[in-house]
Amino acid sequence: MKAALEILSYPTWHWIDMVENPPDMPMWADALEAKFNSDSDSKPFGRAEFDNLLGHWGACTDRPACVFAEELVTAYPDAKVVLVERDPDRWFKSYSEGIIDSSDNPLMPFATLLDRSFLGGQAMINDILSKYCFKVPQPRETWLINNKEHFKIYRANAKATYLAHNEMVKRVTPPERLLIFDLADGWEPLCKHLGKPVPDVPFPRVNETAAIKEKAEAYIAESYKRSAITFVKRAVPVAVVMADVAAWWVSNA
Repeated sequence: MKAALEILSYPTWHWIDMVENPPDMPMWADALEAKFNSDSDSKPFGRAEFDNLLGHWGACTDRPACVFAEELVTAYPDAKVVLVERDPDRWFKSYSEGIIDSSDNPLMPFATLLDRSFLGGQAMINDILSKYCFKVPQPRETWLINNKEHFKIYRANAKATYLAHNEMVKRVTPPERLLIFDLADGWEPLCKHLGKPVPDVPFPRVNETAAIKEKAEAYIAESYKRSAITFVKRAVPVAVVMADVAAWWVSNA
């Protein structure tokens, strides 16, 4: 959908855009806590807050934005909504392999501990979503020790969460603003709904599962590399000082 919407000249927000702009991650975490956690001090997000996150985009897709379908429908009353309905089993295979398996990567806990500002921020978002949306009864960040029960429940609840989300979108969106869309239908229904001419290019086909897994592996590798560089930068001056002290002590012994 991101690829298709961008062909139609809508700059489109996606999870990857959040990940590659780390300052956005705490704001999304605040939005999720305000929505789901009655004890949170965060104020529920409205138009002003969503403008800070999404105001410079023409469209948004993916998580965690999709969690706020009802709030976004209200905040942007002129916006059209496209609900992509997929076969639940095919959706689960894609989501499990792309999102859950990437989180369950045995290298992920160490990478997030080493790189709290980047991968740690992603992990925080994933943990909040799994807790509140997928009903994983674990306190935040227990996944850092790769709690297998966490991921077992995450997978068990995934399809029911997906189906409930689709029904919620249908319930909260005025019918004249909603397109229930099958990607196999291509350009015609999408362009008609958005009032756009049909492009003279094929409808894009992207292997998002593979792309997400590739991104996750790249992020983990980058986190280890960044952490190693940071360690060397901090350790070398200490080692130099210790060597100077040792040399002075030897020379004055």
